[in-house]
Amino acid sequence: MILIWLWKRLNKTGARPEVSGRLLRRFPEAEINKLLRARILIEDRKIDSWGTCAHCDCGYDARMIQKIDGKLVACCPLDPSQDVILEPNDLTRYLINGEQLIAAIAAAGKLAGMPAAISAGLWSMGKAATGRSIFLCRSPRDVFAPGILMLLKSLAGGTPPIVVFDEIDQASAIRLRDMEIDVHEVAEILRADGNGVEVMSFDGLLPPSDRVRLIIDRSIPSVMLDGRVLDMSVQMVAVLVLLAEQACRRDPIIKKQIIEAETGRPPNEVIRDLRKALLAPGAPSSTVKELIATVHGVGYRLGLAPEAISFADEGTTHKRHTIHT
Repeated sequence: MILIWLWKRLNKTGARPEVSGRLLRRFPEAEINKLLRARILIEDRKIDSWGTCAHCDCGYDARMIQKIDGKLVACCPLDPSQDVILEPNDLTRYLINGEQLIAAIAAAGKLAGMPAAISAGLWSMGKAATGRSIFLCRSPRDVFAPGILMLLKSLAGGTPPIVVFDEIDQASAIRLRDMEIDVHEVAEILRADGNGVEVMSFDGLLPPSDRVRLIIDRSIPSVMLDGRVLDMSVQMVAVLVLLAEQACRRDPIIKKQIIEAETGRPPNEVIRDLRKALLAPGAPSSTVKELIATVHGVGYRLGLAPEAISFADEGTTHKRHTIHT
């Protein structure tokens, strides 16, 4: 996706980020024109020289561009086989408008809120449909700067912030996860849609598998999923408790007959209502279908490892709630 490609260029080109028309050739002209209209790319200047060959010993800083037989040619003074045939647009340099680019990435990812720069190389992007706060970061060193980690946690509210990096080394990733910062690489937000077109989505960025995602207090009852306190009926909490308790056993599948016996309702209807209750506003339904998975012909299972489930009332005496309506 061109927006992410430009963001990577933005990270690597210094105080005056720019890109050549030749590099933009890889993208459809219609996409480039759209970015020009949106002022994400701004036509800046035309160059009259070209970089030297990678291994040239000519001693020049650049090679001149000449028009030969109607073609633009960057000529090597020592080896004509190294001459480069250019297109007119190759000579144009475009400035990258960082502020507009970040806003376009947030819009393409369907994030809510207004993106804002936190520091050089670090942006607050808004909230995903899952309710999680998303940050885009050039390099791990940008989040390890004094005060930044506390600021990210403050901006994220009660949920661990999600920080998306261009790339992150394993040591930095482990260190940040130990500090309850969820880290991902930018490749994880790109996927192909049904037509094979690359699109951007932040909704699939889930916490690490070894982090507690589901917290249930059976004595109240209450449920917290990925930092969101859910407003659920007593029946829905109780069905979720059945699934969570079963997920912590050797066989994680709960049979349909048990759900029907406990609720007095067809199990498919119960699970349908439970998925609706768990679905974050704006999130795709596929997220809860993976969370409450159907085991055809048998029943259902919770798509979480036991380590991702916590019972806040563990060790306390609690009365089992009736779950009939």
